Amino acid sequence: MGLPAEDGEEGDANTELTPEQEEALRRAAENIRRALTPKIKLPPVTLSESTLRNFAAISQIAEAQQAMVSRAIKPILAARRAAWQKQFAVINSDIFKSTALAQSNLNLIASQLTRNVDFGISESMARIVAQLAAQQAAWLKAIEPALASLRLAFYPPNLRPIKDLKFEEVEQVVMVDGIPLYGLPRTSTAEALIRADGASKRRDILGRRWKTISADCREAVNGCTSEAVFSYVPFAMAALDALDAGHTEAAQALAGSVVDAILSAYFGKDRYQFTPDKKGKRTKEAYDEFTAHRFIAFAPMWQAYQQFWVEDGDPVPTTFSRNATAHTVNRGQFNRRNAIQGLMVACSLIYRLDVEAVVVESR
Repeated sequence: MGLPAEDGEEGDANTELTPEQEEALRRAAENIRRALTPKIKLPPVTLSESTLRNFAAISQIAEAQQAMVSRAIKPILAARRAAWQKQFAVINSDIFKSTALAQSNLNLIASQLTRNVDFGISESMARIVAQLAAQQAAWLKAIEPALASLRLAFYPPNLRPIKDLKFEEVEQVVMVDGIPLYGLPRTSTAEALIRADGASKRRDILGRRWKTISADCREAVNGCTSEAVFSYVPFAMAALDALDAGHTEAAQALAGSVVDAILSAYFGKDRYQFTPDKKGKRTKEAYDEFTAHRFIAFAPMWQAYQQFWVEDGDPVPTTFSRNATAHTVNRGQFNRRNAIQGLMVACSLIYRLDVEAVVVESR
């Protein structure tokens, strides 16, 4: 056994350990290994750098595969995060808030693990901890491009440039307020809608920017050429022409008919799973089965189809309502803000159906 270190000095790097110290070191190292090793085993998948770089482009023709990859990576990150937070309470959970981890954060992980973990077995243990931390940081750095690409693929093209975008923000606009964001409007308008403080401010944006939103709807529909949407495109364009010419009521009425035709043709007998029922008991559970893209595209239907029954004396909705558009004539319902909102719903659905058709045709 080596001589003990002098007072005030660190032990020599080659100092031998007692059997008890060796066993303690082995157990500590094993605990770290278990904490930093994912408990979920996945089939080996090899992605080339070119594939990772082009992941966002591939998304339009492989959305289903991306959803699978996203679901596979999520539990790994969750397992590692939970293990770290349990074993090393000194690590601030803020470093896990972004999926696109910066190199400075990776270095922070390694430095915090090395600096703050004290097992009482001198620098021999510190070296092991440093190695494990470096391996973990390397693993996170290796998957960073994939995570960044997945984030891009998670949203439609018009939403991808928006920095620090949270899905909850998108959900608030499309599901709660019923304003479409899939494929339109342009990024600057979409970001303004997302960052706006509440539904009233969002409707103000619809009123102020209706001309550019109409142009965005026209551009989105003009690019749709698949047979799946061929019959809808001329009517959507006619509704846009009516809006631009100042025939607001005609534009809204035609937009409502296009939306209903799409819903019936696309979902068939299942259409009522995605709209509220008269008794108010139906939930949004059916939307939980959608991929992110489909959710963003179809969620505005929930508000567009809120129940409205003239014979029951229901008050006329003041936001776009397909049912009120079809079953009443009222200035509270027929106005330019509602017309542009209805056209956004119609054109966004056409755009989504065209994207799906392209995916099917490319297989």
